[in-house]
Amino acid sequence: MMKTDTFNIGPTPALLIGEKCDRVFLFVPGLHGRKEEALDFAEVAVLKGYQVLGIDLPVEREPWEVMPLLNEVRDYLYQNWESVSIRANSIGSWFSLLAFQGKEIEQALLVSPLLDMQKYIEEQPSREEDYYNWVVKNPVDRWDAPTYILRADVDQVVSEAVGHDFISQHKCQTTTMPDGEHWFHTPEQLAFMRAWETSVLNGYEYVTLREKPDYDTPKVCDFSY
Repeated sequence: MMKTDTFNIGPTPALLIGEKCDRVFLFVPGLHGRKEEALDFAEVAVLKGYQVLGIDLPVEREPWEVMPLLNEVRDYLYQNWESVSIRANSIGSWFSLLAFQGKEIEQALLVSPLLDMQKYIEEQPSREEDYYNWVVKNPVDRWDAPTYILRADVDQVVSEAVGHDFISQHKCQTTTMPDGEHWFHTPEQLAFMRAWETSVLNGYEYVTLREKPDYDTPKVCDFSY
């Protein structure tokens, strides 16, 4: 049984998992996500010497409302741990890039990430101008952390084009699940994601699988750009 503790960081509900140590993963959920999603990832990360901090971040709100909350969590992390890593989903990845750009990050594991909000909005049939203008004025200018990305072969929410420039320009290792979905939720998808997380935390050892993978084995399909 892993140790857990619930508390608030300012107004943001948080769940801390694992025994006290010097390294922490911040788990940032996607739309309608909850801090408790961090528990599954903690089953991998805690065994590798990390604590995991899950948060309830209202990513559905305007970015100028979300960012002060996430920035407060970010500052709390650097005040209490020597090493900070990120595990984020979907739009939570974009908010994480904004909050942690230029900061020292051990590693970032991003699942179905929305990496370029400006391009994402420009692909939509309509846009909220205040939101779009804020995005244009607040780009991700710097990202130096080793970054590991898991995405679906055909993502119906975030197109491949949305992440292409970011992945090409930064230190990203991209892994694709054949027949995956934007939301990894089926037993098969969750097993694949667990295998990918385990492989990354085992030392970033990647293999290329061209056939249907063994989902009980911690291997990763590498289809980098």
